[in-house]
Amino acid sequence: MAQHTVGELLEGRHRPRNALERLIKRAALRDSWTEQLRAVLPPSIAPHCRVADIRGERLTIHVSDSSWATRLRFALPEVEKALGSLQDFVGVEEIRIRVGP
Repeated sequence: MAQHTVGELLEGRHRPRNALERLIKRAALRDSWTEQLRAVLPPSIAPHCRVADIRGERLTIHVSDSSWATRLRFALPEVEKALGSLQDFVGVEEIRIRVGP
């Protein structure tokens, strides 16, 4: 079995062969998606939001509490426009907002 450096695993230069590699790759994707999301959010809301998952056409965003969820819902029209121009979010048709960890 070939050995890979941590950097190679995170950069995805090879196809994941086991569950741990898949988890590491998925976590890196979520971090990337969260950075992109926060870049288009209003600065006051951004630190309280993170991408939980993108599955098919659905984006799930976790927020720290219900007050931030409400603020995000009001900002969604502008956020949806901005996300539509980003490659990773092109296929998103539905955005779910969840209060989560």
